[in-house]
Order: sequence, then structure tokens, then C-alpha cells
Amino acid sequence: MPTLNRILLVSDHSTSTESAVRYAAALARQTQASLVVMQVIDTRVTAFPRWTDIFRSSEVIAAKETEGRAALEHLAAHPALDGLDVQYLIDRGRPADRMTDMAPRVDLIVMGTGDSDSAAGLAAQRTAREVVHGSSTPVLLVPPSGGGTTEPPAPEPAWQRLLLAIDLAGYAPKAIDIATSLAATHHASLLALQVLDPKKTSGYPVNIGEGMHHNIEGLKVLLTKRLAEVLPDISDGPPYLRQVVEGEAAAVIIAQTTAHQADLVIVSAHPYGTIQKLFTPSTIDTLLAEASCPILAVPMPRSALV
Repeated sequence: MPTLNRILLVSDHSTSTESAVRYAAALARQTQASLVVMQVIDTRVTAFPRWTDIFRSSEVIAAKETEGRAALEHLAAHPALDGLDVQYLIDRGRPADRMTDMAPRVDLIVMGTGDSDSAAGLAAQRTAREVVHGSSTPVLLVPPSGGGTTEPPAPEPAWQRLLLAIDLAGYAPKAIDIATSLAATHHASLLALQVLDPKKTSGYPVNIGEGMHHNIEGLKVLLTKRLAEVLPDISDGPPYLRQVVEGEAAAVIIAQTTAHQADLVIVSAHPYGTIQKLFTPSTIDTLLAEASCPILAVPMPRSALV
């Protein structure tokens, strides 16, 4: 992975925070990066447990701050953080906004994916989606592992099988750089996956004759060649795996993650507006809900969005 000097670890009340702590600590130790542990107190009225709490908002927010400070104190005692350069930060406001505001000041954001088993987990899931689509720096999203605080932290993330989900019609070049760097650092296998959606064949950047976009098998061959161009093999490492699989993006990525037994999925993250967010959930949104391993979302360069 490119040089990490400062990592932001998001603390929330979901079960995935424990897993996120171990990954953030391992990466900080491996790269000698400093760690900022951030807890955001959601002061919006819509985040109050009951509507009647608007009449006692000061008391409710004070209780939230007390709970937030207790959560940071609990994390400060986590054995995975021993010996690391750690700064603890409490902020107020809309959580996703405060986290994306921090993005330009760090090299990586690490946070849990949340879960569907509790109100806190669902809130964390929504925040994770918003941060992914709004962050200017890569975001590592870690699902719950079920491990407790007594589980010893790994000396480094066990990334041996990487899956790079790439859409040749539009992707973040930095995602390729990170994927190849991780593969070299961890001596891991790397699968580059292009999903071919039969409903969107005209959108793929390959040179084929008019009317040939309906030739799915021919399109697969051309996309495989294009994958080899953007991700060429290196002379001093194992060859990369490349697959073009027909289907719907999220479903194919989830299936291939399982089939490949991937330890990490790397994807490009596109920002989207309010209408798109409400009516057309992105591939990453679906992946987060079904994640079985960490997901590294790499933001699209601003120049590619103009």
C-alpha cells in the first residue's frame, strides 16, 4: 500500500468497531503511521432515541458525550493499540460529514461496515455508505468478525488473496496501484475482475465494430485483453489472474469473493448525489451490506468526474 503517515479510525457503537480497531492498529504498526481515533457525537434531532427528547436536547447530547468519552476510554485500553502513536478526538455534528471533513488530513480511513442486528449497527452502516461516497481518501471498511477484545491482534492483516473489482468504463487508477502494491508486499494472489453486464454492453471501452456489442463472448475476449493492458504482469512476481464474468456487478463480485476466498476486495468509489443515493444504490452499497471480508474503497480522481 502507498505510504501511510496518518490513519483515521472511526469509533462507533457497532460490533464491527472491534474488527476495525485490529486492522487499523496492524496497519499503523506495519507502516509506522500515527493513528487518530475519532468519535462523533450525532447532535441532530433525528438521531435522538425518542421524539420527546427534543424537549431535553441538552441533557440528551450531554449523555451522548459521556457515552462517547467512555467508548474512547475503552478503546484506549485495547491491547492492539499498545505502543502506537494515538490521538483521541471527539467531534459533534453529522457523523459522515465530520469524517469526510477529516479525509484530506489523513491517508486512510478505517471504519466498521456496521450490521443489521441493532440500531447502532444500522446507523453505522448508513454512515459507512456516506463516507465511502464522500471521502477524498481511501476507506477501509471492516465487517464484524465475531471476535472479542481478548482475541490477540494479528501482527499484520492476513491478506493473501486480493480481489480487484474494476469497471473499465470508469475506475480509479490509484486502485490498481494499491492492489499491486499490496500483492507485492503480502506476496498475495491478485484477481482482477471485470463484470460484464449484458444490459450495458455499449458502455465498455473496447474497439469493436457497429452491432458487435451484442457479441458477448467476443466482448469478453476484448475486455480480457484490455485488463491485461491496464494490469500487466510484473517480471518478479506471480502472474495476475484476470476474469470477465457476465452478470450484475454486486452479485458477481460477492460470488467471486466467496469463490476466490478473498481476504480483501478493492473497488473504485464514485460520489453520488441525493437523488441517486435514494433511488439507485451503488454496487459498493450492496457489497457493504453483504461483506464477508474487508473492502477497500478508493475514490475516483476529481478530474475523472468533470
